[in-house]
Amino acid sequence: MAKVHSRNAVAVVLASSVIAFAPIASAQDQGESVISNVSSAFDGWSGSAIIGATTSSGNSDTSNINGSIRLTKTVNKWENLIFGTIFKGSSAIVVDVVDPNTNETVVDESGNPQRTIVRGDNSDRLALGYQPKYFLNEKTYGFGILDWEQDEPSNIDSAFRQVIGVGHRFYSDDSGFLSVEIGFGNKNTSLVSGDDIDGGIGYLGLNFLNNVTENVTFNADMRSDFGSDNTFVELGLGVSFKLSEKLALKISHFTRSNSDLTSSDDLLNSSSDSVSSLNLVIDI
Repeated sequence: MAKVHSRNAVAVVLASSVIAFAPIASAQDQGESVISNVSSAFDGWSGSAIIGATTSSGNSDTSNINGSIRLTKTVNKWENLIFGTIFKGSSAIVVDVVDPNTNETVVDESGNPQRTIVRGDNSDRLALGYQPKYFLNEKTYGFGILDWEQDEPSNIDSAFRQVIGVGHRFYSDDSGFLSVEIGFGNKNTSLVSGDDIDGGIGYLGLNFLNNVTENVTFNADMRSDFGSDNTFVELGLGVSFKLSEKLALKISHFTRSNSDLTSSDDLLNSSSDSVSSLNLVIDI
């Protein structure tokens, strides 16, 4: 009789174990399925991510981070490009207090100038975009561009652009590539200060890359859209030094110019921004 009870107890324990662990196993299967689906979504995509940061302290405290990502995927005659960029920076400096009526420095009882700390953002840009290309032949393709950006220090609350056009890749080989794009579309720009700018635009883009040596690469990129109320030009230059199969060090210079978007409240009143940086490039 004891053996019968013992066998029944073992059976109960085994059955309970199966019931208890079944949900865990199911959850694990579902988790693996989710991971598999996520991995499948990124199959065929390749590109690079760029990360850079600077900081300084002393008479002025500044910090800046910048990053970008470019991912491409080719399916038959279609080539898809996803890109994103972020620039964020802040600064704090000590300045003399100035009397707004006399425009003279305010002094204390001892005759020393009164000073204060001014803090603010020197850059705060976020941009996202998607560009599909359909190759009509080996070198010529039609394309579309959908992108959005926000850059409040440059007086841009938001800008949304839609472009279609045609591009031509003059060459693409082991030495590098050169492509030129031309198109037209629409751009909607909401300003932090001032009237919004909406309307049709023309578009021009250029992409050049040259493998100087096996480990050194030079690139130059330009894009511009122009309309009756605004002209935008963006130029990027860079030199990359390969560190390993997946890593490179890049020195880059980036310039943006936007006409007629300056704010009357901005004392600098500049229509252009420039950034020079040393970045780490990670191949994906």
